[in-house]
Amino acid sequence: MATVPILEKDTNLHFPHFTLLKASAGSGKTYALTERFVQFLLSGKIPRNDLRNILAITFSNNASKEMKERVLEWLKLIHFDNPERMGELLQIVSLDRETMRERAGNLVEEILAHYSDFQVRTIDSFMTTVFKASAIDFGYNPDFEILMNSDPLTEYAFGLFLKNVKDGTGEAALLDDIVRIILEHKREEASYLWDPSAALLVEIKKIYKKLASLGEKARIEDHTTGTQEIRKKIRDRLERLEGLIATSGLERSGTSSYPDIVSHVREG
Repeated sequence: MATVPILEKDTNLHFPHFTLLKASAGSGKTYALTERFVQFLLSGKIPRNDLRNILAITFSNNASKEMKERVLEWLKLIHFDNPERMGELLQIVSLDRETMRERAGNLVEEILAHYSDFQVRTIDSFMTTVFKASAIDFGYNPDFEILMNSDPLTEYAFGLFLKNVKDGTGEAALLDDIVRIILEHKREEASYLWDPSAALLVEIKKIYKKLASLGEKARIEDHTTGTQEIRKKIRDRLERLEGLIATSGLERSGTSSYPDIVSHVREG
């Protein structure tokens, strides 16, 4: 039974036309697409087949990179008269062997000299180019830049989450877990404690500005005495703990953040 070749000879191609290649994974679709790209570049029968006029679109950067490498590999093998590649191209390109070798070598040099004209691109990159070309018509500045930044979405989602953080809720329990994980991570990765003072200060400033805009004064209570009592209790507990450690005979950990806690407490 005779097999039908996937690609037609260049003399049989008429434009515009569409070819649908449907096959399972690993059956050689990319191989056929690469061969077709090389056929279009080499043939003298394909109208307007300059490098910049041929476009291949892929779904990922890795696929785009792989296809470019394959096209260049095909052209180099043709230039060095590889029997297998040359035999395949001679069946679909109307050139003699020597002319095809010379044409392939020239194309490699052209691609390297004008690499930006080598149009094997991802679909999102291609659509961005199309949008930029029509940005003014759409009412946008053509000098826009696409940023892949999830920070605004994360901040919005976290804001919704915080609204439900109340005593006894699952959100409150989850937040407790988050704080615990952060503290443990800080202890493992560095010799300092997680200090939430910067975030708290930002929130305090917001509250103060809000009260000021309403013409009200912030009520500030004096907790100096209570704070001093708490500090004394912490120091007492710490010194007692230090005494227990000293008499335990155990070896102190070299990676623990505990020594920093001792230092901070003793310095007030």
